[in-house]
Amino acid sequence: MFFLSIIALVDMMKGEPITEDFTSESIARALRTRFIGRNLLFYPSVPSTMEEAHRVAREGAAEGTVVLADEQTSGKGRFGRVWHTPKGTSIAASVILRPSLKELPRLNMVASLAVVKSIEKVAGLKARVKWPNDVLIGGKKVCGILVDSSLRGQELEYAIIGIGLNVNLDTRSLPDISTIATSLSNEMGQGISRLKVLLSLFKEMEALYLELKKGKPLHKKWRSYLVTLGKEVMVKRGDTVLEGRAENVDEGGALLLRLPDGSMERVVSGEVTLTLDQR
Repeated sequence: MFFLSIIALVDMMKGEPITEDFTSESIARALRTRFIGRNLLFYPSVPSTMEEAHRVAREGAAEGTVVLADEQTSGKGRFGRVWHTPKGTSIAASVILRPSLKELPRLNMVASLAVVKSIEKVAGLKARVKWPNDVLIGGKKVCGILVDSSLRGQELEYAIIGIGLNVNLDTRSLPDISTIATSLSNEMGQGISRLKVLLSLFKEMEALYLELKKGKPLHKKWRSYLVTLGKEVMVKRGDTVLEGRAENVDEGGALLLRLPDGSMERVVSGEVTLTLDQR
């Protein structure tokens, strides 16, 4: 379902309007990928791109199908947290993929690497990753990533990578996140083209996903962007809390945590926070 909308982006710092054609047509014209984004479902507004992506994936949507929204009214991040996506400010996209079960845990690496590389190439900003998949600039969150999947018995039906990237969102106007979140425009002091960021994101994601499909390890590239490593951290997994030093990640993306007794714990999921202000 395609819609036409011309979005006027406003640079909050300088007050200069930036007019951008952020539509399915403009994306299709400029797209340079083989399959990611070739089937694009673009909505002016949707409650959740993840929910819509699950719906079309169950109906058999092709690999690489993307659900993209200009506005998301009930977006969710990890652990059910609210994700703000006001109209005309951000990238809210969910990408449908059909990896193997072995490849599934590595989609976090594919997604977060694609985001940091796109931010560097388009905005010239250095972004880092907080394990497992939060993208930060200057210690503040600029992008959230969520990976969902559906199993039928022992078979993986599909996986969805959800990305919420703050491009021209003025996080300072949102009191509940102003101290912990940022956007590309906040960091640059000027507005930036969502279209350019999105096109780069699709291109980088496809290249990394194809590397994964060929069996190439991604953890060494990913590790170089991880801000978590070498830090004393606390990991919460349900009712369990672990504290230790984040020493490394393995090939599957699991965090290798050195506990106070000297033993090593392999952590595959959880919420990580620094035990001290070590940013």
